Amino acid sequence: MPNRPPRRAARSGTALVCALGVTLLGLATAGCEDDSAASGRRQPATRADMAADSDGGKTLRLGEHTSVTYKRGSDHMRGALRVTAVSVRKGTHAELRTAGVEPSDIRTTQPYYVTMTFENTGENSLHYPFLNTPTGLEDTGGVDDQPLITGDTEVTACPGKDPDDFAVGAKVSLCKVFLVPNGIRPSVVTYSTGDDTKRPVSWKVTR
Repeated sequence: MPNRPPRRAARSGTALVCALGVTLLGLATAGCEDDSAASGRRQPATRADMAADSDGGKTLRLGEHTSVTYKRGSDHMRGALRVTAVSVRKGTHAELRTAGVEPSDIRTTQPYYVTMTFENTGENSLHYPFLNTPTGLEDTGGVDDQPLITGDTEVTACPGKDPDDFAVGAKVSLCKVFLVPNGIRPSVVTYSTGDDTKRPVSWKVTR
């Protein structure tokens, strides 16, 4: 039959195309897997990181803890913290004067002490972490109240010196002084760091 050789040639050509297609598909799949693996090595996502990223924007009661992502811009160090706003209490101007601190607006403001606790739940020790820096306080007028900057001076009634090294599993309690205008009350404690700077965690201050 004169047409049989061409059929075999066609079948051979088809088999070659199919084999080539399978090979290319396999290479493409392997390439995707390699890219995914490389990406995973560059940006490892731990369980703590995923939990931390999910807590931005929450509103809690004083005493409730939450997980937040710790991220320092200078060296891109990343970790996870368990943070709790423990209390907000009224301070006194006498306590500030005893510490050698007397702000210029002392007659028009009332000091409040915000106490926070921090626990390193990540996988890295944090060097000079500045844990308390992102702590904020809003008043009933919706205004961010000004923290009292004391430098190396510490108010005895509100100790807030950060640890130099914050090891994995370590816990610390820190206090921060805020100056609230007279006649206004604190309303919300906020904390934001890492990926949640635009969606801070909040704790409602009760009377």
